[in-house]
Amino acid sequence: MQSEPSPSPPAGGRERNVLVLDLSKSMLAPLPDPQPGSAERQKIEVARTAVFRILQDSASSGNLFGLVTFTESVRVPVPLGEIHKENLPYIENLISMLAPSGRSAIWDALAVGADLLRMGVDGVRGNIVLVTDGWDNASQRFDVHRGNGSALPNGRVDLVPYMLPANSRLTFRLIGIGNGAERDKGVDAGAMSGFISQLNDRALGLGVPAPFSFQEVTTGSALFAQMVHAFVDVGFEGDQPIEELHPEELARHAASAARALKDPQQHATVSRIHHGAVSPPAPGSEAAYQEAPELEVDVVAGTPASAPAYLRERYGPLGEIVEAYVHGEYDHALELLSRSQAVLPPVTRLYWEARIQYARRAPVDAARALLQAWTEAERLPEASQGPIVRRLALLQARMQNDKETETLVKFIDNTEHGLNGTAPEAKERLMALFAKLMELRGTYQLTRLAGEGDLQDAALKHEAAVEEVFGLLQDARLELAASGPVIEGALDFIEICLAEMR
Repeated sequence: MQSEPSPSPPAGGRERNVLVLDLSKSMLAPLPDPQPGSAERQKIEVARTAVFRILQDSASSGNLFGLVTFTESVRVPVPLGEIHKENLPYIENLISMLAPSGRSAIWDALAVGADLLRMGVDGVRGNIVLVTDGWDNASQRFDVHRGNGSALPNGRVDLVPYMLPANSRLTFRLIGIGNGAERDKGVDAGAMSGFISQLNDRALGLGVPAPFSFQEVTTGSALFAQMVHAFVDVGFEGDQPIEELHPEELARHAASAARALKDPQQHATVSRIHHGAVSPPAPGSEAAYQEAPELEVDVVAGTPASAPAYLRERYGPLGEIVEAYVHGEYDHALELLSRSQAVLPPVTRLYWEARIQYARRAPVDAARALLQAWTEAERLPEASQGPIVRRLALLQARMQNDKETETLVKFIDNTEHGLNGTAPEAKERLMALFAKLMELRGTYQLTRLAGEGDLQDAALKHEAAVEEVFGLLQDARLELAASGPVIEGALDFIEICLAEMR
């Protein structure tokens, strides 16, 4: 590590992410998981799995990623850079060979992480996530003040100003494993809370943003979720319309969606998407809820520079909130949301609170708001729930990094959106087919849960259900032939899902 590293070139607007991962010996310890049927796994195993998921997302998004690991020494197995899909197997193999040992040089490792993001006079710019289960007991060069005016040991460099120089734009999340009340029982919660407090004070003095947080986790599922969420953004930008998907992409999306239908234990959000949230309202039913649910899709598409200029005029207070969100002004968006609480419908207000909190990397607050939004949505008339429930499901899937459920919900939603303006009977036909497809998860599960004597009967019932939907699909193909790329794409998607569900 050099004291004055050369500045890194800007990344063309792409995110710059660095994971600082503890590889001390304590990471070999098991981490309990209360999920039914889940076995204990070593902390390092869970962390590795999360790193694989983060690498895959980086390869797809084009964001820059770097990995710093530490024991009593600090290493950089993955320098900050673009992750190319063709290099993923090599990098994943490298990650799989990382073996915990020794002690923890946490402060020295964070300094190296800051160096990867250093951009000369522009300070440190990017996102650092620290994952540790211990106390610093091996750093040689850097340290953090312990309060009460105590001085640093001779020769040590103060990490806070080193990590956060002037002009910086740094996001920092600390994920602490275990209960830190006692030494060797988990993360040093006292020292880490003090460190976050010092970073906040430093940011206030410099007049720069202070998106710093400390989250303790005590289970394997929580560790995985927090690590992945720290690197995956919530935005709905960049989604390809159905008519622009290449056949191979369409097939990949359909196969992914089918996995969500086949394994509800791993894709719990699917169970919230009931029949009324997929099929169109019955004729004569009254949609009593008027809060323009399509807003969440339409106005945030594209980059901030291309955001609609008429948000405030068209949507009033909500438009002003969305405008602040689109431009990344999350604290301002929350302030506007609080001011507008009395005039916004409950589901809209809570949905946007969840989305903004997740975008500003506050997953606990986001989850709390989203849970309240679900509660409010379930009180609505069923005829009003369809697009609203799908919007909540899509956000929940993204918060949980559940790509399969996200693909399923997004495709249903995009189909309905793409069919606006077409013949009502065609739209009703397609959405009814999606509803039938969703129902197949019930008969599919019977084939997995049935006892040995009932297995054949369950399999026959499921196959009959698949054949019924397949017959309806073929009828729709004949009657909706040459109706346009959106309908053709939706029919292809459903057919591939059916094949996967057999």
